[in-house]
Amino acid sequence: MSMRRRPGFTLIELLVVIAVIGVLVALLLPAVQSAREAARRAQCANHLKQIGLAIHNFENANQTLPSSRLGPQHASWVVQILPYLEQNNLYNSWNLVNTYYLQGTTTQVTQLETFYCPSRRSPMLSTQYEVSSTGLPDTLEHPGSLGDYAANGGQYSGPIVDDPLCSGAICQADSKQADTGQIAETKSRTRLRDMTDGTSNTFLAGEKHVPRSKYGQSGFSWGDGAIFNGDFPRNYNRLAGFPRFSLGQGPDDLSGPWHCRFGSDHPGICMFTFSDGHVAVLKSSTPMEVLNKLSVRNDGQIVGEY
Repeated sequence: MSMRRRPGFTLIELLVVIAVIGVLVALLLPAVQSAREAARRAQCANHLKQIGLAIHNFENANQTLPSSRLGPQHASWVVQILPYLEQNNLYNSWNLVNTYYLQGTTTQVTQLETFYCPSRRSPMLSTQYEVSSTGLPDTLEHPGSLGDYAANGGQYSGPIVDDPLCSGAICQADSKQADTGQIAETKSRTRLRDMTDGTSNTFLAGEKHVPRSKYGQSGFSWGDGAIFNGDFPRNYNRLAGFPRFSLGQGPDDLSGPWHCRFGSDHPGICMFTFSDGHVAVLKSSTPMEVLNKLSVRNDGQIVGEY
């Protein structure tokens, strides 16, 4: 019986095919990664859009913008806009007259995907120093929900956001506290009509700079703690402009006062939601002069193209 040889691939042919496939994968991988980043960037921009609309709806309902915080250690602006993000249950779990440290644990640690940039990370809790700055009511750790967005505290004019000369959009409140430390009365100092430089020229909030090595770190010297907690303003408010508040230069940038700056994990850009509702992309190399004009609401300095 005669034997017929089956046609097949030689070893060299197989190696050539594998090499070709490897080259194709190497060529396609950057395109796939770029497409994924574009999708994450679009989702991040949508989060900022929702935050901007929530701030607008707050202003419509209360005739004032949310304040950076209701008072020392009390609810931040993030808590104040919760009803306008369809988070009524979380908002109702707060007792706003009390400090953050007296809220229930579930209230402190509830995660909101809207406040995270998908290019940076998934929801996580603070990992270091969410301890009361006054030692009251205790000196225990109170881990809380983090976030990747911060409100505009203007450019530097003294202690961050808690200065009567705060030039940004989201500044301190006129608050009265009872002897017990509870909030008796509070109201923000700013409204949309105070954006005398124009609502399209003043941003409300943007992506905050957080180096990878500092994730979850709060306290006096850091800026990535619980965004609900009014105790440490760097966690939820940032500055932009002179004399030293440029944008962060990527996720590993530890230079300067990183905990006071805006910045993102998107390559070469940072996104902001403005007082007229639009979301804009700024290059990470944007000059401080331009940042200054965009962060200050009332200095009469109108920015051109950026």
